[in-house]
Amino acid sequence: MLLQRTMLVLMLGATLSATAQAAEPAPPARAAMPPELRLLLGGLVSEQDVSLLFAHLRATMAATAEGRQPPPFPEALGKRLDAAGSELQIRGLIAGMALTHFVERAIRDAVRELAPPPAPRDSY
Repeated sequence: MLLQRTMLVLMLGATLSATAQAAEPAPPARAAMPPELRLLLGGLVSEQDVSLLFAHLRATMAATAEGRQPPPFPEALGKRLDAAGSELQIRGLIAGMALTHFVERAIRDAVRELAPPPAPRDSY
């Protein structure tokens, strides 16, 4: 169960980070899949898997908003994730490392920009 929830978070993180890194807005026409997503999900995840995942996500959000327990993870999706588990773990680790590198670089740049200028030294 922990692996399944971890994979859910990693897939969403990779999806969101790919759009956050975009230098310009995506054109209205269908854009090509970012290389990060291709590396993470290529050949392992089908459109049906994505539909199951987002249906579960919507059901979980609705249940949480109503104060109910979230529904159990879909068995069909669980089987798919178990089948691809080790490969997704490796790919998820790579995606996570890339995401943390991106975030670290962005925070370092922000800290550098926000740092006060060095105080002038008195010369004698």
